[in-house]
Amino acid sequence: MDWWSARSDLSFTVRVLDVDLGESGASRNAGAEASVGTYVAFIDGDDLVSSNYLSDSVRMLRGSDGRTIIHPHRVISFGARSIVWEIRSTVHGDVDYKALVRNNQWPSSSVAPATIYREIPFRSLRPGDGYGPEDWIWNIDTAAAGIAHDVAPETTFFYRVKARSGVNVRHVQSILPAFDFEALRNALPVRPPTPTSGRSLSPRSLGQSAYRKALPTVRRLTRRLTPEERARIYTGVRRAYRTALRLPHHRMTAHLKTAFEEASHLDPAISWTAFDYETLELWAPRDDGYADALEQALDDLRDHAGAIVVVPWVGIGGADLVSRNYARALEASPEFGGRTSILATDLADNTQRELIPTGVNFVQLSPIAAAFWPEQHARLVAQIVILSEPKLLVSVNGFHLTRAMERYGTQISDGRHVFATLFAFDHIGPGYPVNPITNDSEREYLDDLTGVITDNTTTARLLSEILAIEPPRVQIHRQPAMEQIPELRRDSRAYSTDSFTAAEPFRLLWPHRLDKEKRPDAVVAIARSLRERGIPAKIDVWGQRVLSGHGDHLMKDFAEAGVTYRGPYSGGISALPTGDYHALLLTSESEGLPLVLVQSLLSSLPVIASGVGGVPDIIVDGETGLLTLGPDDTDGFVDAIEHLMTSPDDRRRIIETGYAFGVEHHSWESFTSLVDETLIRP
Repeated sequence: MDWWSARSDLSFTVRVLDVDLGESGASRNAGAEASVGTYVAFIDGDDLVSSNYLSDSVRMLRGSDGRTIIHPHRVISFGARSIVWEIRSTVHGDVDYKALVRNNQWPSSSVAPATIYREIPFRSLRPGDGYGPEDWIWNIDTAAAGIAHDVAPETTFFYRVKARSGVNVRHVQSILPAFDFEALRNALPVRPPTPTSGRSLSPRSLGQSAYRKALPTVRRLTRRLTPEERARIYTGVRRAYRTALRLPHHRMTAHLKTAFEEASHLDPAISWTAFDYETLELWAPRDDGYADALEQALDDLRDHAGAIVVVPWVGIGGADLVSRNYARALEASPEFGGRTSILATDLADNTQRELIPTGVNFVQLSPIAAAFWPEQHARLVAQIVILSEPKLLVSVNGFHLTRAMERYGTQISDGRHVFATLFAFDHIGPGYPVNPITNDSEREYLDDLTGVITDNTTTARLLSEILAIEPPRVQIHRQPAMEQIPELRRDSRAYSTDSFTAAEPFRLLWPHRLDKEKRPDAVVAIARSLRERGIPAKIDVWGQRVLSGHGDHLMKDFAEAGVTYRGPYSGGISALPTGDYHALLLTSESEGLPLVLVQSLLSSLPVIASGVGGVPDIIVDGETGLLTLGPDDTDGFVDAIEHLMTSPDDRRRIIETGYAFGVEHHSWESFTSLVDETLIRP
């Protein structure tokens, strides 16, 4: 740039300011502070503008009230990608807050009074923080302050697109820092739609409506394709759409022709863009519902976002009980009382609203988000966290938050404590372990977590071995299984019955969801073996049917083996007639620390369980219950059943020991104390 200051044929003075501040926002602010004129213009060094841009912008500003920012009329990208973008103006009501939240509505180039740049400086967004672009958040900050954004007619900004480097590539994974959403909404309200009654819809409007309706379906159908494959499909569809509706091509005006000629002589890379101009794609921001989903979540979280428990849904199962435990404990704390929310990010129909703890705010992510690409869904979840500004995040099997952490971990953890849970591994195929936390092979975001919570020593050891996470970042939280612990029941059948017959059999409770992990097929094998050995025992199955394909076949096997399926239930096993049973069965092939076992101990019901995962943390064989080698140890289950039937004194001892263990280790008081010590004041 020194050659500019050395030129003698200029009618103005050139001053070069060298700065090395590490990011664009601080550099722009330095330029604005050092300026001596009334107006300031910003143009990135690798971009070009038409020769009339600066003069026409200043002319417009001189005729305005001084609270206006001017942008070029159109942006033409060149280099790795060539498209046309026509810029909208707030002066004419063409931009509302939803549009600006979803897309940056104005390019980085702007002309405005120097006082505006000094009054509202650019945010200092260092690349390592992951926030940006700095011009987008500045556009939001200025618009929220009531400053107009207008365009200088027939002016052009030539934007250089780089394939492998440059600010445009870095911003692919950027996200906006916190801003005043309410002020932006008040400054740029959504205009009511123009009435269309009495007017026929044009082919173009019909086509656009069909496009918007079909887009979610198309996205779901093509989500497994590569970005390149999707781009080819969408480009072809757009071309066919324009051809079918005979949409006009871009018109090469005299002003634009002059701008192309001037710019291409400065950089010949623009020449092919100029040559193909009339067939270039016209890019326009489209409303895909992102802003609506974001706004709904922020409104629902308002004043209740001190602590957020993130879950897929709140229904039946141990993880759902865990999420309710944390929400209830946080809501009861002085720190987060009245400011605790549960954010459910997946299927709304899976949530049972009556299970939400009293006083806890419940927020369901908009179903609009279900049609988003995974990357866009992750961006939405991250942006909700950043704008709602919680102090504490607890993710209980929250796979959507985990995906967001993979891309935006630094930003999500900025200024807050983030805890994730890993209680056990699910399995796919022939037994391959999977969990949202371990699905990403790099797992760099683990460094952004305050800690990982589990509920058993077995999983804690695995976390250390597999993820190299050591205490105190690995925390074992023994979960309370019941809100109110009942008294030891000596009047129950499990405690009081001494003998059993075919007419009065030993009744076994199997209260789990019917899926592969819980191994309901093992129940069939146990029932058949009981019958073969002439043992008078009867098994009742309670639980949600989630098996597909073989579900009906399983029901037939139950009936053939003498197993009775009682149906689904909710609210923990306290909702079942546990006093009518003599023991509880757990036949799982993998588990964390199943709270149903703790509930059974506190219900004075002895347990016979697979000795897998964290089960031995609760069931000490012969003391708090009986263990088998696993779900396929049919003889071990049947021997244990027979032992409880024929040894009533031993059964009573196990019931009393198990009850005492549950009271000591899984009380609500001990849990809330742990939450306060490790989550609220880590």
